[in-house]
Amino acid sequence: MSYALTSSLRGYRTSDARARDLAGRLLRGALVAVGLLIILLGVLISPLPGPGGLPLVVLGLMIILRNSFKARRQFVRLQRSHPRWVSPLR
Repeated sequence: MSYALTSSLRGYRTSDARARDLAGRLLRGALVAVGLLIILLGVLISPLPGPGGLPLVVLGLMIILRNSFKARRQFVRLQRSHPRWVSPLR
């Protein structure tokens, strides 16, 4: 009887881990989309007087870099190949 109980718990843990993994992926995707929208808003605001667009673009980049493995990898490659270009962003 104890074997049947542990096997059902293992199945529950597996589906729970899959659900958490899916939820994490959906959340990261949503945050990347929000970051892209913030960058787009910053680009649209940039022609207006004042520095309003630049902080929004930097904020959007921060959100994307924290939530996208692919974007982070490309940022590190760019940083290694052109350190003077990327150092103001860091």
